[in-house]
Amino acid sequence: MGIVFVEYKVFPEKREAYLQWMNSLTREESRLELYEGSDQPDLFVELWRDFSEEEYRTYKKTRLESAGSPWAGLADYVPGGAAKIHIWHFRRAER
Repeated sequence: MGIVFVEYKVFPEKREAYLQWMNSLTREESRLELYEGSDQPDLFVELWRDFSEEEYRTYKKTRLESAGSPWAGLADYVPGGAAKIHIWHFRRAER
């Protein structure tokens, strides 16, 4: 299992609308933590916990390629659209 980071910047003038949209979309998502850059307002990182690599691949494809996904609306808040939404999976490093 690992974690998924989703990183993007939102239009400053759309920040409040984005936060309302995100709240309605993720109200029941217990695996999600949302962070905003302390030094970079309007830069957001979603931290999703407990993702297998297989689940991540499906999740990423759905987020970035499926017009029918509830996540497709995120591109409207991001300068540059979906191309500027970055998604990565990390697994625990072996020491």
